[in-house]
Amino acid sequence: MLKTKKRLTALLLIVGLAVTAVIPSSRSAVYAEEGGAYDDLYMEALTNTTAKSLYKTETVRKGTFSIYYTTMPRPDYDDYSYLYNMIPVGDVEFVSYMSKKGDWLEVGDPVCKIEVKVDEARIAELEGDIQKEEDMLNTYAQTCEELLDKYDRMYQSGGSEAELAKLLYDRLKLEYDEEIKKRRESIDALQSEYDGLKMAQVMTEIPATAPGYVLHLESFVKGRRIEPYGFVGVMYRPDAATVKVEGGSDYLRYGLNAQLVQNDGKVTRTVDGMVVTSLDSSLPPSLIGKATVFDFGDRLREFNPQKDVILKVERVHMENALMVPNKAVYNDSHGDYVLVSVNGKKTRRYVLVGGSNDNDTWIVNGIGEGDSVIIK
Repeated sequence: MLKTKKRLTALLLIVGLAVTAVIPSSRSAVYAEEGGAYDDLYMEALTNTTAKSLYKTETVRKGTFSIYYTTMPRPDYDDYSYLYNMIPVGDVEFVSYMSKKGDWLEVGDPVCKIEVKVDEARIAELEGDIQKEEDMLNTYAQTCEELLDKYDRMYQSGGSEAELAKLLYDRLKLEYDEEIKKRRESIDALQSEYDGLKMAQVMTEIPATAPGYVLHLESFVKGRRIEPYGFVGVMYRPDAATVKVEGGSDYLRYGLNAQLVQNDGKVTRTVDGMVVTSLDSSLPPSLIGKATVFDFGDRLREFNPQKDVILKVERVHMENALMVPNKAVYNDSHGDYVLVSVNGKKTRRYVLVGGSNDNDTWIVNGIGEGDSVIIK
């Protein structure tokens, strides 16, 4: 019985010691959490050099750096041409358009589909009249040529009738030439009408008579009659257009290279040119006048005159410039700086910035080629 009590006492003592040991440990965990120990561990994980960086890095590179002055110029499409029905005979009826506003057309490209009705009886009548006139002309010419030959032989034989023969020859020859010319013009007029009718019979389209962009098309319904030389639409001639910047600019001077850009929602077009003149040419080299004019050659034919254009003129051009993305440059009260990754750690370096364009910043001093900058 005594041994049993001793064993029980020893067991209770061991349990008490175990409980005492457990309680302080739990308390310490609570205090550690309340004291921010977990936050310290989290921050240590973020700054641990062996941990993977949470930021994207970009290598400082060398290349060509440019800054552009941009503005919206005014293209002048002063040269334009009309679209019209050039079929002078027959009844021309509209069927449907084969082009639309904004299309570029070359000479001969179809503008609209048509149906042409001509007078078949008139064609047959003209065929008969032309043949009749040709026969009469041949008969007249043959008769006159026989007489002219007779008078010429009489003159060549000499004698008392030679002078009379020469007079008759000259008189007949003058009448003959005038009559032949008059009859030939009459036949040509009949032939022209006949050819026009025959050509109109096979015409199914009205074509463009000059290259350019379609600016406007008339509102026709199917079956509408289009009069001879009737108006169909208007075309711009962008290959003959000029580009102006009203009021000029300090950035524009004679001979300066420029680039014209247009984005019509489907494709971006660019063309290179240069400043060629100003309305106030007494101010070289700045050329600040009422307008500055640019020459882009005939490349403007690639542009849609219905869409805006942007003019870009290069203000800064640097070869072998150190560049970083714009997102890598920060600023505080001390100036511009970048975050450089050195052995996995972030280091702030203040830099001298030369300028920025849409994508990059030119770094004049403060970092070197090959450095890794951090982009947040």
